[in-house]
Amino acid sequence: MASAIDKIFDLEQSIMQCWNVVDDIKLITEQVYDRPEPLTEDELGNLLMGLESMYQLKFDKCFREFEEVCKQYHTYRKTHEMIQAAKDDLK
Repeated sequence: MASAIDKIFDLEQSIMQCWNVVDDIKLITEQVYDRPEPLTEDELGNLLMGLESMYQLKFDKCFREFEEVCKQYHTYRKTHEMIQAAKDDLK
């Protein structure tokens, strides 16, 4: 089982990968405006549909990792509260 630190790192990596969408859109924009031979409508459509599919996968993965981190956090928090309550009962 991965540690909490590993899961947080994985989430951070996923978030950073999702930011790549900005660079990918910039690359497509450059191809649209700066390419010697313009992209056909089909080529542009295929690029955009591929980008959509890729980022749907990335965001889905990112959200699953976020849910796992939240689940782990709440488990740790409940455990901490139980330990704290037990300590308070001993006083």
